[in-house]
Amino acid sequence: MMDSTAIEAAFDKVGSESSCWLWKVFLLTALPGFFNAMHMMSYVFFTTIPPHWCKIDELGAAGWTQEQIRNVSSPKGSKNSCFKYDWNYEKFASIGYNETLDLIKVEVKPELIGCQAFEYEESTPKSTIVSEWDLVCDRNHLRSFTQVTIAFGKFFGGFVFGAISDKYGRKTSFALASMLYITAGPLAALVPNFTVFNIVRFTIGMAGSGAYGTCFTIVTEVAVRGYRTLFGCVFNVSYPVGYIVIPMAAYISNDWRQLQLYISIPAMILVMHFCLLPESPRWLLTKGRSGDAWKILEKSGKIDRNIQQNTSAPPTRQEDTERKSCIQRILHSFGEILSLFRSLEIFKRAIICYIAWFSASVTYYAIALNAGNFSANKYIYCALNGVVEAPGYFLSFICLVTFGRKAVSCLLFMITGASLLLILLIPRDFQLAILIMALLGRFCISAVFAVIILQTSELFPTVNRNSAVGTSLTMAQLGAVSAPYVVDFLGGEKYWFLPSTVCGILTICAGILVASLPETKNKPLANTIDDVKNQSEKVSFLSFFKFLCFCW
Repeated sequence: MMDSTAIEAAFDKVGSESSCWLWKVFLLTALPGFFNAMHMMSYVFFTTIPPHWCKIDELGAAGWTQEQIRNVSSPKGSKNSCFKYDWNYEKFASIGYNETLDLIKVEVKPELIGCQAFEYEESTPKSTIVSEWDLVCDRNHLRSFTQVTIAFGKFFGGFVFGAISDKYGRKTSFALASMLYITAGPLAALVPNFTVFNIVRFTIGMAGSGAYGTCFTIVTEVAVRGYRTLFGCVFNVSYPVGYIVIPMAAYISNDWRQLQLYISIPAMILVMHFCLLPESPRWLLTKGRSGDAWKILEKSGKIDRNIQQNTSAPPTRQEDTERKSCIQRILHSFGEILSLFRSLEIFKRAIICYIAWFSASVTYYAIALNAGNFSANKYIYCALNGVVEAPGYFLSFICLVTFGRKAVSCLLFMITGASLLLILLIPRDFQLAILIMALLGRFCISAVFAVIILQTSELFPTVNRNSAVGTSLTMAQLGAVSAPYVVDFLGGEKYWFLPSTVCGILTICAGILVASLPETKNKPLANTIDDVKNQSEKVSFLSFFKFLCFCW
């Protein structure tokens, strides 16, 4: 029988004598986040809308300049028009520009009709997917869809590669996801049409989620107690590094295809992980492969062989589950999810966590994608998002050590909401003040993620903790899917402040709800639903007002 105390002692020995090995594993596992961030933020540069107007083939063939065509066809000569006057352009082409100007002064202007094709003002033709596939006017919603596909890919990839990871091993799952990542990335730069582009974007999201999720599992299973909280909080630091690097790559790129290659080809470095990244010893032990597990531990530190010889792996619940049919496993999973709604206390906790996760996710991505509504330089704005995000992860670690989960998450949500709502009071010309408020919100909402994942896992009993965390992550993915629509459809020249206002309201509401949750720091974890029912502290909306009084 495997002695769990002996196993933990072996891991602790690794931590005390081979911290360099742990940091090597940490750095290897953090790398996929760097590439994921660049692919997620590529949307900002791929979907820039250049000045556009209706393409008039007759006038273009007659040698008219773009300005001349706009002056005649577009309302007020606009550079951003979805309509054109229904003139007889063949006649205009035959009589020339000057005579046309004289003619339209005396003629009654005809009705406006929609454009069938567009011209764009670009230094490089087809430099964005917008100009290449005419994603403007009545096709504008398709811009946001490109971000939705990668978000859905991440959602689907979490399930697929999570199952592969549990059955065939963390390293196998990572290898498959990485090969798909390395293949799909450059392929996206070669696609012939918009449909194929979105299929490949979905694949990139799926592979990126698989590689990232598997690496997070490895680092949490390898990390010893003294490192687990630290690694869990700073694991995402590779994301802001990606946010800082992609504006540089975009700046030197001539078009979106070149940028796609720049952010995809370096992912080939993940091949070296096949040799350097170890399999999770804990997973090997659950599979009865204690010999392989000890070989990995021996490479990392001085392990007492006497412990190894007295250690064997018993059959595990996971192995028993794998013997069940696929349908039985699916039904079992649905049963665990439904158990979240059978107890009123568990139900209230779940709903609050879902709102918190959705609000945090939609705000996190909406701030990152909102450069256009703030009239900010997209290169500088994207880089600044990365610069302020990294300290947020370290802030969460410091706060979690010092304060309770509820206090930290509530205050971070509140500060995020307040900073975004203050943008309402700032004139649009005061760009520096707007950016400071937006980046303060970004800083706090980044820190929120490290807190609420820990808080969510501690709020639920063992019997449905995994389902609670999993469904909460699903709500986060829904937030990621919603963010581009919030930015593109609510914002605009007239209502530029609306996306940040909506996110501010959401995070304030999330902060109020989170304050009603029971505190979980230094509290024993519940194992059953009855344990939760017997806890003295429960969800109470009066807790928010008590919390405010305490802060005051």
